[in-house]
Amino acid sequence: MRLNTLLSFLFFLNIDASLAQSMSPGAVNVSGKSATIEGYRFEWSLGESAAITTMSNIDLLVTNGFLQFNVQNQPEVNLVKYFLREEIRVYPNPVKNILYINILHANNGKHQIELLDGKGNKIKAVQLNYNGMGALEKWNLSGLPTGLYILNIRQMDAVTGKLKKKGAFKIMKVN
Repeated sequence: MRLNTLLSFLFFLNIDASLAQSMSPGAVNVSGKSATIEGYRFEWSLGESAAITTMSNIDLLVTNGFLQFNVQNQPEVNLVKYFLREEIRVYPNPVKNILYINILHANNGKHQIELLDGKGNKIKAVQLNYNGMGALEKWNLSGLPTGLYILNIRQMDAVTGKLKKKGAFKIMKVN
């Protein structure tokens, strides 16, 4: 009798119980469906909170995660993009004396460039107004000791001033 009542209730709600997602024994959602479009399978569900991670590049956005009951602090989606390989070139690496930072993308805005040593101490920092037409920074690193350094580059939106893109480059200094 209970099974018939449950099936009638699910039919009344127009929920297909055979498509509910199962995470592990004992974790079943209220409802869910899946679809396949051009070889990609998509699944969605309702009824539980989810801890979600989003990964993206210029062509693809992938959201993945797992369902949890009563998640209080949902992670925020990181909307800041990273520079693509052809947008910023840093050379030569390893560097002996002069390091070139070539900005090649077409998005204008302020750029913050900083060089950190292996302990995270700031060695050098500049801010430049970038017009989207290319820029070449030339840094003399001849006075620095041999070691690994991190070059951080952040692009701020020209209108809002918010972080728009970022990138980090490992630099090896040799003598």
